[in-house]
Amino acid sequence: MYFYRNAPCPHTTCQLEFAFNEIARVLSTFLNEMDGVDGSIGDGVLVLGATNRPSTLDSALLRPGRFDRVIYVPNPDQEGRRMILEAQCQAWEKSGAAIEIDINYLSGDDLTGMMTGAEIVGACREAAMLAIRESLDAGGKTIPIVLQRHLQVTLQDVKPLLSNAAVLSEYTSFEEEHVK
Repeated sequence: MYFYRNAPCPHTTCQLEFAFNEIARVLSTFLNEMDGVDGSIGDGVLVLGATNRPSTLDSALLRPGRFDRVIYVPNPDQEGRRMILEAQCQAWEKSGAAIEIDINYLSGDDLTGMMTGAEIVGACREAAMLAIRESLDAGGKTIPIVLQRHLQVTLQDVKPLLSNAAVLSEYTSFEEEHVK
């Protein structure tokens, strides 16, 4: 048995082999099951897949008859980002929080232009946590108020995935190769 000395936690090579074998077994089982689905509406089975790491997909998943279509979903445009922010504000209002933000400014290209929907939602969660912490620091007797500055701080802290040229190139080449 060998141990990786600098690993955060020691793993034996046997444990790593087991993990890789498990992944291969699950993938093989999944592919076999997919081959049994004929793709007609009559069988009542629809298989959807999603990834934010297209380069890690096993090529066997993309063979004809498995996933018949590959659909690239780009980042939301300004209207989409505005709708995401509005949905978050509605959720905050339902939970009893007060809101003082300018959605049109926050959904602009300068602040959220390259962000995915998940990145915007994550920043919104962090903004809500900032508002709750401030409310608790003030004695906890006031309703949390999500302010413009909370969202600006959390949105500015997000490093959009697609601002990385290598990742953007990966998505673009995947789209060109697989999207019809």
